[in-house]
Amino acid sequence: MAAMWAILTRLEVPKKANLSLVQKLKLYDGVSLPGYTEENVKELRKETIREGLNGISPRYIQDKISNALVNEENNCLNPFLVLSELNKGLKHHVMVGSDEQKRRYEELLAMVRHEYEELVKSEVQRAISCDDEAVSRLCTSYIENVKAYTQREKVRNKYTGEYEEADERLMRSIEEKIDIPDIRKEDFRREIMNYIGSLALEDKVFDYQSNERLRRALELKLFEDQKDTIKLSTLVSRNVDPIAQERINIVKSRLIKNYGYCEICSSDVLNFVASIYARGDVRRTA
Repeated sequence: MAAMWAILTRLEVPKKANLSLVQKLKLYDGVSLPGYTEENVKELRKETIREGLNGISPRYIQDKISNALVNEENNCLNPFLVLSELNKGLKHHVMVGSDEQKRRYEELLAMVRHEYEELVKSEVQRAISCDDEAVSRLCTSYIENVKAYTQREKVRNKYTGEYEEADERLMRSIEEKIDIPDIRKEDFRREIMNYIGSLALEDKVFDYQSNERLRRALELKLFEDQKDTIKLSTLVSRNVDPIAQERINIVKSRLIKNYGYCEICSSDVLNFVASIYARGDVRRTA
């Protein structure tokens, strides 16, 4: 996160109004964004004049991380502590020559904090819904309904044996997780079927993990269905029943195993995300 902020301070604001500075950074880092190709990235680089020559130095980042580590009693450093130290240091930074520049750096820090908040929410969501079999079953059901919808067919109900219309509620409950509007649902469904068809022509089997947007939508749907069984919001209370605590411990172990958290940080990040749920300030991560 500290490195991300330092890089943002060295980037020039993109001339395209619909492209944010964070998106530009991601494009430079090789992340694919809808509507942008490698040629677009080359054009972004060409339109700059002094990009990369001005901004926060690596030395400043190193010094503030060291300060944060020295001041931390548990010898365990998290990004929030580092971001706080970076922000405090701006008051005395000799290279910050004006209030306007200071405000810009603070705004960029706020962007980085937002990105990190979205990241940890996503990691906790995935740790809670970390059930490949459940995601795979949900994907199979979604694809069956999408196939029926696009081909004007019906889906066989495995319980009753009767043929029914495609489950619109199920499909929309998944698509809405990645902000597919109702007017775009048919295009998205046909894109999925065309993608599956192109794989079949190459004798390849469709795997939901190969489609980033669909994978994210399925995980968010599964998380929504399961989050109440975890009772994550109870973390901010003093009374957590044994069953809820056991489930929370499972989520912590997944955070440690899959995302590299330590015992202290896994508890901290769960408490942070739990506090978001407690105040009802949950933003959708797509």
